Amino acid sequence: MGILRTALACALAFAALPVAIPSFAQPADASCIVAGRIANGRWAPRMAGVQLLAQDGKAVASPDKQALTGVRQVRLTRPALLSRCDGDRELALGDDAPATKSPVPAASAGLLPVESVGYPKLRTGGELVELKLTVPTERVVTLTR
Repeated sequence: MGILRTALACALAFAALPVAIPSFAQPADASCIVAGRIANGRWAPRMAGVQLLAQDGKAVASPDKQALTGVRQVRLTRPALLSRCDGDRELALGDDAPATKSPVPAASAGLLPVESVGYPKLRTGGELVELKLTVPTERVVTLTR
């Protein structure tokens, strides 16, 4: 009976861990995260849990686009939702109705390389700071939003 109880406890512990998305299930265009929004030369707001780093590992806190082009890594202190990369295009207008909650891909906490920085334009003013990441499959987890 003790072995059965131990096996059940282990199974429940593994079930509580974030689940990696198999590479065939991961959307091919979901490799970007949003670091924040900039408007009028200021962060408005900056995403909590996302620290931008230059090549030398020093933090980049300035909302200046010239400083942001030097971002080469990002340190995530919690999972960040992965989304389609919009680059410098204006964001598409979405539905007015809220979507149902469903599992979505996210990058797990830790240090990740940044391929590029984009600035999708918002219709209400300002721009998002979008980071295109290289996320290994084992670092992709699912979150429900």
